[in-house]
Parts: sequence; C-alpha cells; structure tokens
Amino acid sequence: MRESLTGNFRDGPLEFQRIGAPKPAVNATVQTVRFLLRPGFEVRAALWTPDEPSDVGVVVAHGHYGQGKSGAEAQEVAHRLAARGAWVLVVDTPGVEEWEVDGRRIHFDEGAHNRGVLFARGSSAMALQLEVMRRGVDVLVQQGAERIGATGASGGAVQAFYLGWTDERVSTAVMASPPPMPREAAASGCACDHIPGWPGPDAHVLAQWSAPSLWLADVDQERPEGLPRAAVFEVMVGPHSYTDAMQRQALAWFEEHLGLSGGSWVEDVPNIDLSEPIERDGQIDIDELPRGQLTPWSPVPRSGLSPRWTCTGSGPPVVTLGPVEDGLLEGAGYQRCALELATDLDAWVEGVGKGEPLADKVLGGVAAGVRQKSPIAIIASRGWGLVAGGHGVPFAVVDPLTEPSALRHTDPHWVHVPGAWDGVASSRVKDAAATGASVVDVMSVLQR
Repeated sequence: MRESLTGNFRDGPLEFQRIGAPKPAVNATVQTVRFLLRPGFEVRAALWTPDEPSDVGVVVAHGHYGQGKSGAEAQEVAHRLAARGAWVLVVDTPGVEEWEVDGRRIHFDEGAHNRGVLFARGSSAMALQLEVMRRGVDVLVQQGAERIGATGASGGAVQAFYLGWTDERVSTAVMASPPPMPREAAASGCACDHIPGWPGPDAHVLAQWSAPSLWLADVDQERPEGLPRAAVFEVMVGPHSYTDAMQRQALAWFEEHLGLSGGSWVEDVPNIDLSEPIERDGQIDIDELPRGQLTPWSPVPRSGLSPRWTCTGSGPPVVTLGPVEDGLLEGAGYQRCALELATDLDAWVEGVGKGEPLADKVLGGVAAGVRQKSPIAIIASRGWGLVAGGHGVPFAVVDPLTEPSALRHTDPHWVHVPGAWDGVASSRVKDAAATGASVVDVMSVLQR
C-alpha cells in the first residue's frame, strides 16, 4: 500500500512563485503561490509568512468542503498556526478552486473519469494528492522550515495521515474529524480518498506510522484498533469540521511536538478569497501524467449482471455492445440485439476498492447474453472491445480504444481497468476481424 501511495508524478524543479500582493493576516501575511508537481502541472497553494518566522512548518490538507486554500476549515487553523510563528502552507489538490477544470478534477462524481484514468494507468487519486502534498513539504523546506507537521479535517485528515506515514520529513500530524481508514469504498465521502485494493478500514494500516499523532474524533466512538502507542485519540463530539475546540488541541499538540511558540488564543481570524487567475497554455492534464507500474489484466468472467435486450429487425442475430449506429444492420438483413447491463458508478467504485474490476462482471454478463442469443457475430464500440472477444463468436470493434489516454467522459466507468490497455485490449483489437469501418462493412468481413 505504501508503494502505491508513492507515485512517480514529481519531477523537475519546483519553480516556486508568489502570486499577487500579500494579504494581512494575524501576526503574519498570506499570499497565493504556485509551484510545479512536474513540468506543465501547476499546483496552487496559500503560504502564510509569520512576522517573526520560526523553523516550524505545517502543511494543511483541505477536506471536501467545496474549497481548498480559501475554505474556512483549512484557513482558520492556518491563521492561528502562523500567528504563533509557523510557516503554513494550505495546498490545493488537483481540481480545486482555480484548477477546477475538466482535465484536473478528481473529486466527487465530476472527477470520476479522471480518477478512472489514474486507476487505469496504475495509480490513484490519493497517490496524486499525496505527491502534490509532498511538493508542498518541499516549499516549506525551501522557506527554512526544519520541524514539519501536517494537519487537516475529514478528507484532509486522510491526506495528513498518509503524508506523515510516507514522508519522513513530517514528524507529527493532527487529524480532525477523521473518517475510518482506509476509506470504505461504499461509504459516503469522496471516492478520491479510496485506495485501489483496500476496500475498508484496516488496523494494520493505522499501525504503520509510529510517530506521535493526535486524532480528534467528531463522533462518539472507541479508539480505533491499530493506532500505535504514540497516537493520542480524543473524542470531541461536534460538527464534522475543524472546530475551534479541535484547533485549540492542535495548537497545544504542535507546541509540544514541534516546539511551536505558545501564545494566547486568537479569537477572530479573517476568511480570505485566495484564488488567482490561471493560465492553461502549456499545462498538461491528468491523462498526460506518467503511468505507474501495471500488471496485465487477466479477465475473470463473474456473474451478477443480467443482460437486457433491445432487438430490432429480422434475420441472423448480431449482438451489439455499446453505441452502434442504428438501422444499418437491420437494413442489411440482420436482427440487431443491443445488449445492456445495469452498471453504475457506485458498483465500479466498490470494485476498485476490492480489487475486483467491474469489467469482470460485464464480461460475465456478455457471456450470458451470447449464450441466450447465439449470435453469428458481435460488434462492439470503443471500450466494449474489452469484453467482446473470447466467446467463440467472430467479433469486431468499431472506433477501438487501445490507450487509457483516449478514454472519454462518455465511456462507461467500468472500462477504466488497470493493465487492460497494454495487454488484453490491444491484443483483442488486433484479433478483431475489422476496426474503424462501418458495421455493414464489418459484417461482410466477419462472414467470410
């Protein structure tokens, strides 16, 4: 799991740059900054510079409250940390605030496609978020921070824990309102917190990071199994956020474990819009990031999806998978039987968490459909080519997919299968009788 969270996205110089004018904070100034994850992939953040800087730095991870560096749940604790002399960096994860654009979204349903692209390329949204956070640690080190902590609420708590575990420069962390970890695939929250192959809470994962850490639960619960002795667990029932009471505990914790200066509680802190315009020219999207280590997909047909049919025309039956132009097969003297299978985003997400691609169930559903209809041929479009072969029936793929970078938002979620696009997909497309032609031309080839 640790290996899966330490990806290969960071590359090249940091190219740190301050943007816009510094804005007054409490005993500090705050300024929007930019830096690079790798050439062409900009990250935005907010940097608090204390009036009297120390060598303490804290990276703040935002949760899924609708904003990143401008969100209150991240800003409030940042203001109060900086007021005591800490360098503080609140980092926007991809697809947040200025960079909430199609090519960068990874959060909630809107980010499902890009999460799928990362998954199909051997990585995950969480690995990408953590690589961005590690670049944030680079920024703090560049400013002179030597003692570094991490904190965040909800999804930000998830990032803070994984960052502390995987980056040795982070010596402690405070998790506010943390969900169970690893995040359960079928639970509420953002699927960007999920880790492929880890479907739910696991005490062994929590036991991995033995550094001092503070866990502030927002609901009444027992201490999670697996937390090491150096982890302090407290229940502070209240809103699912980073409450004032939690922030007081966090300040005391960082005072003890990072040497943060003591001081009086700052009652009122500003909430500042820290968004600045972006320039997309020269920037790459998520589908252009390097791929991770991939194991070729080995299809295993699974039951669970029942075929649904729409048959039109008369003559020898031809099964179609995915969008295939209407009327052409019927006009050429064939009965077209379009197969549909009930799949949804939740089922795909759960399959990712369990390490059981939903494509295996789709393959099983197609096999069941072929047995029902006994077609003379199968015609598939785009990603449906993954499940068109291996049924003992001639098949063809129209507008075939052979690269995960060619995946579209309109493609079914289940076609995001790691290891498929370098192995099964390309070999099946090569085995198909014809590709890229009209369905009538394809049928003439298939019947030879």
